[in-house]
Amino acid sequence: MSEREPSEAAGPFPAGRSSVAGSAFAAWILVAAALPVAGCVEALAPAPAAQAQAQFVRRPGVSIAGASVAFVSVDGPPTAISADFAQRLAREAAAQEIVVVDAKKARYLVRGYFSAYATADGAAVEFVWDVFNTDRQRAQRLSDVVEVKGEGADPWRIAGDAALARVAARSADDLAAFLSNTPEAIDAAPPPAAEGKPLSFAPVD
Repeated sequence: MSEREPSEAAGPFPAGRSSVAGSAFAAWILVAAALPVAGCVEALAPAPAAQAQAQFVRRPGVSIAGASVAFVSVDGPPTAISADFAQRLAREAAAQEIVVVDAKKARYLVRGYFSAYATADGAAVEFVWDVFNTDRQRAQRLSDVVEVKGEGADPWRIAGDAALARVAARSADDLAAFLSNTPEAIDAAPPPAAEGKPLSFAPVD
């Protein structure tokens, strides 16, 4: 494991960590979509830049309503960015028909890690989502990266709103694709058939 990657030793729900950023994230999520979150301000070292690619393809014609999720933590972004990102993620999750519920009722628990780092001509935001089942065993790791051009000393400032919007959209898209491939995803009910009119015949002389 690279020193830049999120550590797995602490487990999915570490104790005794600061929750300042998580509180802000949770407050906005609760307003926007009732997502329970408990994150922290502990910054992660930048993850290695990787080719952005979809890890799953969303299965057409299935409902992911049964594969409900709860976002339990988001580590890395500054407090102000966490609050803004929570709103964006709530909207994107709803658009992808992801059902977000309380952690006690969720089929999957999702923990996120974010890092921003400078690139040759701007900055990149790397994000990782670890998805755990109800036994708190990791079912999948989803990762992606968004790069933007710009100048400055702070990669988070370079990334700005445009990058956050893309991260939220990709996060929801990647998560929905994964959920569509879980056992809880079922074939969506076909639309009801239109009622046909009874046949009628012209009278015969």
